[in-house]
Parts: sequence; C-alpha cells; structure tokens
Amino acid sequence: MDFKKLSTIVGWVVFAIAATVYILTAEPTGSLWDCGEFITGAYKLEVVHPPGAPMFMLVGHMFTVVAQVLSDDPAMIAYSVNVMSGICTAFVAMFVCWVTMILSKMTMVGRSNEMTSGQMYAALGSGLVAGLATTFTTSVWFSAVEGEVYAMASFFTAIVVWAVVKWYHQDDSRENDRWLIFAMFMAGLSLGVHLLSLLTLPAM
Repeated sequence: MDFKKLSTIVGWVVFAIAATVYILTAEPTGSLWDCGEFITGAYKLEVVHPPGAPMFMLVGHMFTVVAQVLSDDPAMIAYSVNVMSGICTAFVAMFVCWVTMILSKMTMVGRSNEMTSGQMYAALGSGLVAGLATTFTTSVWFSAVEGEVYAMASFFTAIVVWAVVKWYHQDDSRENDRWLIFAMFMAGLSLGVHLLSLLTLPAM
C-alpha cells in the first residue's frame, strides 16, 4: 500500500478510537455552566447568549431529533448533544493525525519525493501518536464530553488547518487551489459556532 492509503487508514483508526472513548465517557445529562443553555437551545432551536451559535444549534438539533426517536427519556436529549461534541472532537484527533503525517513527510522528503519504507512508517507513527495524544489530552477530553461549543469550534479549526496544509503540500496548480477555497468556506461556517477559527487566518 502507498503512503496516501495507509495514512487514510491510520487517520480513521484514530477517529474510531477517539469516538468510542468519547461516546462511552460522555456526560449522561447536562453539566455545569453554559451546557444546559446550549443543550436547551439546540433542542428547541432557541437563541443562546450573544453572539449566538446558529450552526451549533442546527447540528445539535439534528442529534436531539435522533435522541427523541430512540428514547422517551428526556436525559437522552442532553446525552445526544454531548455525543455530538464527542464525534466533533474525534474528527479533531483524526485531522491532527493527518496534518502531522503530512508535515512529517514534508520534513523528510519535501513535497513530491518518494519516501523509503522506514520514513513512511515513521511518518505514520508520528501521526498515530499525535492523534492519540490529542484524544487523551485532559483539556480536549474535558470539552469532548459536554454540550458546549468548544468541541465543534475545535473541529472547524482542525479541518481548516488540515485543508490549508493539504493545499500547501500539493503541487502549485489551479485545481489544487480548491483546498484553499474549502478552508475559507469552513472558516466561514465556523463563525456560526465560535470565533476560534479566525486564529487560522494569519497562518493561511
């Protein structure tokens, strides 16, 4: 298998591990501070405190609809929004894994040069370690199991960074510029959750 296929597999393995851990450890109901407000806002499609988080509300509402279909227990509504945060954070771990592998490859051989098998496995290992380190970092895990905006904001930040690094890694061409456009689109969507993704714009 080539590096591209193996890196894709390793990234999805990291996602599966992270998602399993976060779903199993998600808060069973609402937790302290703004979580109750965001869970209620997602459930009823209400406006939360300024500046608001319309993207979070819309996606969260879809999770609450599924919760109502699966169970009559009102606590499942809160749990479903907490699970959404876990899934978003699992994607963060996956994107961190992929970004690390791309940067590892560029460090060793540059953009287009082929790697030796040793270099390839070193890059794959670095991505695996980075992804799992992200998964089990205390501050990341803390936000991954509650219904707050930070998990989804981290998701958008991670996908923007991944798209920019992917664009930079590929050959200079008009066709590859689609990744830069995609990154800007994701950064725009992220403003409906939190302003965190604006931190990626200087790097971009």
